[in-house]
Amino acid sequence: INMLISHHRDGQIIARTVGHFGIASLGGSTSHGGSAALRAMLRALKAGEYVGVTPDGPHGPHMRASLGIVSLARLSGVPIIPVTFAPSRRHLLGSWDRFLLAWPFSKGVIVWGETIRVPGDADQDALEDARRAVEEALNGLTREADRLCGQTPVEPAPLTAEPGG
Repeated sequence: INMLISHHRDGQIIARTVGHFGIASLGGSTSHGGSAALRAMLRALKAGEYVGVTPDGPHGPHMRASLGIVSLARLSGVPIIPVTFAPSRRHLLGSWDRFLLAWPFSKGVIVWGETIRVPGDADQDALEDARRAVEEALNGLTREADRLCGQTPVEPAPLTAEPGG
């Protein structure tokens, strides 16, 4: 699996951490190196590899999907599999994304949902429908994972601006 991870210092800490579990990182975000990252993700998908994306983008709002993941699915023809996790013990940072740190030796769950397909000829309305489907699936799965681990769910950011930008 390849994970899209920011070139930012925090992203590089994450990249080194997931690298210990055999997860490769593809550097970039919508604000820095986005086109190169998109090409790298498309190459990986074409080679039959998996690509993981945090769909709320590098600037949020948290738990609100951007159009990036559905655009990647449209271009690649590969379906989206919503996946999330929850640990039994955690610390939520006060950052914009409410970054979750699982405590060492915690137990946890990984939860995934039904695939979401984006047609290659999807127009803006279809892309927005798919974006909303990804967001709703991930937020529902995250609530379920939190419930299974006895955690209080983190609420998505309020919709103050138009999502998907």
